[in-house]
Amino acid sequence: MKLGTLVRITDISESNEKFETLKALGFESCQLVYKPKEYIKQDAESIRAAADQAGIEISAQFCGYYDTDTIWDIYYGYTTAGLNIEAYRSERLKYVCEAAKFASWLGISDIVVHAGFIPNNPFSPEYTGMLGSIELLSRHCAGMGMNILFETGGEAPITLLRLIEDIGRDNLYINFDPANILMYGYGNPVDALNVFGKYVRNIHGKDGMLPTKPRELGSETPVGKGMVDFPTVFRILKDLGYDRHIIIEREITGAQQTKDIIAAKEYFEAVLRSI
Repeated sequence: MKLGTLVRITDISESNEKFETLKALGFESCQLVYKPKEYIKQDAESIRAAADQAGIEISAQFCGYYDTDTIWDIYYGYTTAGLNIEAYRSERLKYVCEAAKFASWLGISDIVVHAGFIPNNPFSPEYTGMLGSIELLSRHCAGMGMNILFETGGEAPITLLRLIEDIGRDNLYINFDPANILMYGYGNPVDALNVFGKYVRNIHGKDGMLPTKPRELGSETPVGKGMVDFPTVFRILKDLGYDRHIIIEREITGAQQTKDIIAAKEYFEAVLRSI
């Protein structure tokens, strides 16, 4: 498995520095986070050149939305997050479709999306809306040879499996975030792999805790300090034949973020040697 982390680019001029910094930390891969107002082919060429020069593999592009209206909690998030919110659906779908085109210009095959809170009830209008949105996006990406990876978290594992199988296209996969599964309160990452493990195509190496307040996500922690049983998670993934990327995610900023990412890299290397 290849270890990497997220590379967040807000200005194309910083591309070389970002990838060289990643290489200096001893990483060989990443997920790209890039959310401009407009996706431009020349910018894709610049990012690709910077990654190639540093010898960094871009495993996927994490595609967010251009608006900043999402509330990241387990209360108001139901009305603001993802593609199944009617007020935002059209613009967000359009933006992610453009992001997928940008990813194809980069020469990568995978985009990661936060689809939103997937309803457990398959007969609800909200689930029907989600099906329509993902079907449209999946068809658009298939035409470019692109895969869609669902970021885990805001749904029960069986609900995510149902969505993938209801649509039935062969370009739908999972970006497995074991911490999110805990932090949103929907399950345990070890159990989740026994539900949808065959669809995992990328991983966020992140740790966290179960929520204890009904309106707030559980807390994120440094890797190894939370409730994720990484040795068991990696053993199951190995048994499933997973040999792709572990992308370390630490959702803080500043010097401590870098320290925690380096510590996570060392932790994962030790775990991988032991299994």
